[in-house]
Amino acid sequence: MSGIEALQGFTQHMGTESGKSGEALGKNDFLNLLVAQLENQDPLNPSKPTEFTAQLAQYSSLEQLQNINSSMEALDSVKGEFERMSALSLIGKNVVAESNTFRFEGDPVELGYRFSESMEQATLYVKNASGRVVDEIRIDSPGKGEHFRTWSGPEEGGAELPGGTYTLEVGGKKADGSQVAGVSLVGSRVTGADFQGSEASLLTPGGSISLSDVSRVNNSTSSAGNSR
Repeated sequence: MSGIEALQGFTQHMGTESGKSGEALGKNDFLNLLVAQLENQDPLNPSKPTEFTAQLAQYSSLEQLQNINSSMEALDSVKGEFERMSALSLIGKNVVAESNTFRFEGDPVELGYRFSESMEQATLYVKNASGRVVDEIRIDSPGKGEHFRTWSGPEEGGAELPGGTYTLEVGGKKADGSQVAGVSLVGSRVTGADFQGSEASLLTPGGSISLSDVSRVNNSTSSAGNSR
């Protein structure tokens, strides 16, 4: 049996044993195997240089992969700490999130929308948990960008809404009559942070908001565009 075959057989055996014990061979183990192969090869039938070079290449690849894996683990740890610090720094501030879901308990809510170009008309649809439209707001000639309005429920004469979860859908109509879906935005004040999930989330009176959904941070609440 050649040195290469002996090494491969021993590696397979060690891989089986390590699988049983829950431990995997590391780069130092493979290096020790290579050294042992050189020390114990048959002088009359030494390993071919090409085979030894291939083993060194495999060892180099293994080392690089392990170094990359270690770097990725360190990066994940830094990313998690950065998310925690970012979430904590937002407590007490007002954020704008790309979300179409919000809580309404009778107090005014900052609802917004965004278009990538100017519209001839926009319509905001507020729906209850059953999907029924409870308020429909038409806005003439909204410009491109973000716009906000303070929403306290339907206009005078409308039924008082119970507290609960509502959704906001935004539709726009261009000058040529084509329909465009707008981006729904919700403005909320951050009261706390939650780190129990895989991603940090912000706690607001209207519920939790994913940190990745936040598009803007304000020091104080402000409304842009029309208000009611």
